[in-house]
Amino acid sequence: MKMTSNLLAAGLLAGTFSMAHAAPMSVFDLKTDSGNAVFSDTLGEGDFFDNGATFATLQDTDGTQDSAGAFLLFEFAGFANINSFGIYDVQDTSQMLQVFSGGDASGGRQVEFDLGAGTAETVYGTANIGTSFGFYLQRGDNVFYSDAGLNGGVDMTRIFDVTASQNTAFYGSSLIVAFEDLIDGDFDYNDLIVGISDVKAVPEPGTLALFGLGLLGFGMMRRSKSA
Repeated sequence: MKMTSNLLAAGLLAGTFSMAHAAPMSVFDLKTDSGNAVFSDTLGEGDFFDNGATFATLQDTDGTQDSAGAFLLFEFAGFANINSFGIYDVQDTSQMLQVFSGGDASGGRQVEFDLGAGTAETVYGTANIGTSFGFYLQRGDNVFYSDAGLNGGVDMTRIFDVTASQNTAFYGSSLIVAFEDLIDGDFDYNDLIVGISDVKAVPEPGTLALFGLGLLGFGMMRRSKSA
């Protein structure tokens, strides 16, 4: 009976977790303000779903040119001219580094990492950012983070892992990062869409904790059967 209670509690926690986060979304579900698809599955590769990641880790760490490429794909926001996009250190959100300004048109931008110094640099400056970082969208004093916990629990970002895709519309990106830019907006996640290369998505801490709880439940079940 105690085992049943433990498993029920785990199930309730899983239900609570799933309700607290947005439903799965494919990168091909992204729409323009007029309702047209932002990306098309021209190669028939199938869906690439938002995996619940909140930050990324650098993959290009060969010691000579550690970098991540960012490509501004689309902006459909009414605030496009005053929105800016960048990255922040997951251990210290005061360390923020701008990658694109609101006035930037579509195009690429390189983020150079100095692993020895623990810094990252763009044309806008340098910040103490290591190999793991989140993404932010800023408009004036309003900053929205890829970690929903920093937005009062509101998920302002969808991150799609398109590493395996050959779709030329992604411009060789590893991740597609799509932002909503109003805390009470329409949550179509098309206000700012950026492609990032040479990075890997990292699941949010809650996902890892839930996974660990599941393993603990299976371990308890096995011990119960052994007894």
